[in-house]
Amino acid sequence: MKTTQNVAPAIQEHLENIKNKIAKINDSNGHPIKIPNYNDLYAAAGKLDKTENPTQFMNLIQSLLGRAGNVGSETISYNKKGAEYYLKFPEDHRMHGSMGNEWYWLACHLNVTDQNNKKGKISILDTMQKTRSMGTDIQAKYNWTEEQICLMANIATVTVKMDENDETTYYRRDTNEQWPLKGGTSSFSSIGEPFSFKVGTDSLTGTNDVLPLRLVVNNEDNMQIDLTFTNSEKLNIESSFFKQGTPIDFGNGGTGITPLPTPGIYYSWPQVLVTGTITVGGNNYTVNSGIGWIDHQLMMSSILDADGKPDPKLFENTPTNYPYNGWIWQYYNLENGTSFTGAGFIQGEIPANNQVEMVYGYYLKPNQKKEWDATFIMGDLELKDPQNFPSICNDPHSTPVTIPIKRNYKGLKNIFDLSLLEHPISGQALPWYHNGTFNNPDNSLCAEFPADFISANPDHHPNGVGYLETVGFEKVNQHRAYALGILKG
Repeated sequence: MKTTQNVAPAIQEHLENIKNKIAKINDSNGHPIKIPNYNDLYAAAGKLDKTENPTQFMNLIQSLLGRAGNVGSETISYNKKGAEYYLKFPEDHRMHGSMGNEWYWLACHLNVTDQNNKKGKISILDTMQKTRSMGTDIQAKYNWTEEQICLMANIATVTVKMDENDETTYYRRDTNEQWPLKGGTSSFSSIGEPFSFKVGTDSLTGTNDVLPLRLVVNNEDNMQIDLTFTNSEKLNIESSFFKQGTPIDFGNGGTGITPLPTPGIYYSWPQVLVTGTITVGGNNYTVNSGIGWIDHQLMMSSILDADGKPDPKLFENTPTNYPYNGWIWQYYNLENGTSFTGAGFIQGEIPANNQVEMVYGYYLKPNQKKEWDATFIMGDLELKDPQNFPSICNDPHSTPVTIPIKRNYKGLKNIFDLSLLEHPISGQALPWYHNGTFNNPDNSLCAEFPADFISANPDHHPNGVGYLETVGFEKVNQHRAYALGILKG
């Protein structure tokens, strides 16, 4: 029998701690900063032991706290020279329960055969996430474990594209959100233990080095996934990932640490091999061959600015001035064993010409040591073919959100040393299907489209497959009004 705890007093105390911490920072006019809609959040926290869906309530509260959401949790420290935290392996191949938002993100493209011996392709996206519900001091006061206080979620989508009729179908996993304090079931491994992260009936399990990594999604008749991810023969298992984050000056790849005001950890496994089985839409599929990508991200928000000082503009980037606050991201595994990835950011209005600078990215090539050579790249990308999607996926009458579903790339390169990538990367990305949307635990709309990369210079950079991620194209005011409406009930 699942047991629940009364959490409302603890969460309200947590919110008071955040309010008092924020009030010590003065805004640009010299006044103590106030958290927007604080009274509404505090009142909603008081309903957590009465509402039918406390996990949804808590996810919305955390989302509306914005950059104050991780106050009270442990974080990565910085000095004048940068981050004081250094990745350790295999110790950091795990969830960091005392720190903020964290997830494993897996995507793959598979050649499959169904139970009738018909061939086709399947792409799968899975993201398993954790968010802390309170600070470490409140957690200790009530004698709760990290596993108890963390909000967990697993999201999975499947796109099926069969050869016979060229028909494509898209499936989403039913909602799987867990909060053990309110009767949910979830767990994650600690330092020294074989890797494990379980959310309800879904799981990621592996070794101390993570790979091989097994993904199991058990969504009864709707969706069953059992996949194993392992390293390519071109790479040693212990060096089959590369560090992202802040680029190392004149070095190979990044530090694996992301800078303020979003301190965290970021590293990835490109070109991983995938085997296994899938059941979806009443059909069973066996993987004949497959290739994928894995991210591990610990991406916390901070009340500090890029220089490590309390940010007087913490809540001044209002929805009026910044109606959109999001990003576009992508990765591609190319046919010759190389890969590339990158991101651009949208803060303010979406550019009228739909041109967005990819300000962050890496081109990846296996070297003779069976490790990745990671070259920092930047360049221009164009968002194409905008389509409207319901902001709540299962409600076709909800407010629409416009998301471009195609992208063009022009001359991605290392601008600091052109010799690091002799031939710039150019091409276009075409999605497998016209939908790839789903709702995050805070019900904001996100999109992940499986896509083909069609190279403009295939002699140097061949075609490939990857995913197009779009986050934050729903207007800030629109989602905020929706979330407050739910909390006010």
